[in-house]
Amino acid sequence: MSPVECEVSPSPEVPRDPVREDRPVRYRLAGGIVAHNEERSIERALRSLLTQALPEGTEWTGLWVVASGCTDGTVAEARRVAAEDPRVVVLVEPERRGKAHALAEVFRHAEGDGVVLLNADAEAEPNAVAELLRVGARATAPFAVMARPVVPPDLAEGPRRALRLMWELHHRFHQRLQADGGGAHLSDELLLVSRDPSPPLPDGIINDGSYIAVWLALHSFPRLYAERARVRIVVPYRWRDHLHQRRRIRFGNSQVQRTLGLAPSTFVRFAVRHPRLAARLIRETMEGQPQGYRAFAGLVLAEIASNALALWDRLPPERDHVRWRRIAPASAAPPSPPAARASRARPPTANPTSVEQRVSALLRVAAEFGTRLPLTEMLRLLPPDAPTSVDELRRWIADHPWVARVDGERAAAPETIVRELDERRARGVAYRRAAQELLEGPLGPIRPWLRAVAITGSVAYGEPAPGDDLDLFIVCRAGALYWFLAYAYLAIRLSRWHRGSPGRPIPCLNYVVDERRADRDFGRDRGFLFAREALSACVLQGASYYQGLLSRATWMRARVPGLYAERTRPPWDLAARPAPLGVRLVNAALYLPLAAYLQVAGLVRNHRLRRQGEPEEAFRTVTSRDRVAFVSYRFERLRAVYDGPDPAGVPASGPFPRPGGLTAAR
Repeated sequence: MSPVECEVSPSPEVPRDPVREDRPVRYRLAGGIVAHNEERSIERALRSLLTQALPEGTEWTGLWVVASGCTDGTVAEARRVAAEDPRVVVLVEPERRGKAHALAEVFRHAEGDGVVLLNADAEAEPNAVAELLRVGARATAPFAVMARPVVPPDLAEGPRRALRLMWELHHRFHQRLQADGGGAHLSDELLLVSRDPSPPLPDGIINDGSYIAVWLALHSFPRLYAERARVRIVVPYRWRDHLHQRRRIRFGNSQVQRTLGLAPSTFVRFAVRHPRLAARLIRETMEGQPQGYRAFAGLVLAEIASNALALWDRLPPERDHVRWRRIAPASAAPPSPPAARASRARPPTANPTSVEQRVSALLRVAAEFGTRLPLTEMLRLLPPDAPTSVDELRRWIADHPWVARVDGERAAAPETIVRELDERRARGVAYRRAAQELLEGPLGPIRPWLRAVAITGSVAYGEPAPGDDLDLFIVCRAGALYWFLAYAYLAIRLSRWHRGSPGRPIPCLNYVVDERRADRDFGRDRGFLFAREALSACVLQGASYYQGLLSRATWMRARVPGLYAERTRPPWDLAARPAPLGVRLVNAALYLPLAAYLQVAGLVRNHRLRRQGEPEEAFRTVTSRDRVAFVSYRFERLRAVYDGPDPAGVPASGPFPRPGGLTAAR
């Protein structure tokens, strides 16, 4: 699926009159919501559209939900609504690539005369869609109609007075823009956009509403404001989050100006050109507002700071505002409990078979990595009662559409969107080559102290996403673990690998274990997900030792018989090789200080991830005399969903956690 084309050129045949009086108010209407970790609000957003009273002759053709890179219960919540209402269709993008990219999926699937776009954390008030249609009824396509964002009146903390003032000024400003012809700005909280043609939206655009408005203004197409169409929005409850949000918006507006050559209409630009009109709008807005001028002063200071930060962001290297972190809402309903979310995500069969459970687990892991699974590889991972040939597997999938779908020679989870497989395969080859160079370069002098080195994670699957780390599983000789870690961290930090590059990923030592501990870690039953990861690892050094290690994990034979038989063929080399006495003494001295450093570094990075709104990317740091592991909460969630409680009652801190651990370069 290719990105939306972004070339635009005025057509002399297109009439410049934006209004046509004789167009009837009749629409086949599609809805679109794009979401990233919106489990608290996605159901309310969907139902606010589904319960709208539409004008006579208007009907929904479908409501498309694109869930991008979600790590919470967003997909389960959306699918629960879809199970109740067939008009709702859920598309899952394993990799988050920005709002514009997700909106392109909505426009690609949507059918009808127009598309209503609603933010996943917003809620359309009753009759809002009817008002959008009423205002846009006589407009000639392409056009767009925006609703009026309103702040909920019951917020009890944070800069609510200032933000309510800001959105009231926003309303009066857009009333003025309409009087002057529409301006070049649209709020994207609730937006009606025409189809056939629809305004183009290139991948990577940050402010989709501003881009659509400027494109329409350049071509003299309608930009309309339905002020009686109200949409409730989420606002920050901390000034810091408000500043971050305004910083991104300012940067996005400058991006639109650089792309299209025309700046979006903003109140600041309006005030510079029309200071008297701007002063009057401010005065009218603050009439009857207690402490209005104090709140307005706070907004002015925030705008000055956000503009300065947006200018800073334009300096290289540019900050990534395409995948911005979510703000903490001022009020939100509590999330569903994990058990309830898991139950809602189950396929619609009363008693799923072992084959169904296995296929679902495989494809869920593939979706987490943003890939599809070759049918031939799937056959090697299925239980004994599963299909035994590719043709049989195809027929089985055709009879179980809620479990999987077939794309050519690969299987994917239902409604999962996977893109750029050729590019990702090429990246996988480059990453493996980079791993070999790392082993022969910075880590070359200490290779004699290693029993096995293997690539895990998305690179082992062969299709890493952009920005994925190079995850490594390493078995050290007895007594050499902390010696190796100290040397590896220092060597990588001092080398050109420190910051990584598109062809040279950042190495991540996800799991390093002493050979005396490796037998115990592999010998305990840790479930199918662990077995699948272990058997899929790409071994760079010590293949015979690793095969012997797998051969002792006989519990994997019952879980994955086909692949286990392939990966455990002799000869094996399991003879113990303790490190020299001097290395063991240095290793013992390094244990306490290096383990303490790793624990502190893990806490610091987890704090940063939570502040960025990515709590599920956080991880546990496990340190002992013979093992160092970084176990992400995402991996534990997947294991718990598909394998149930750990057989030994211990968290699955195995050697194959999902990427998210401490990178060697940090």
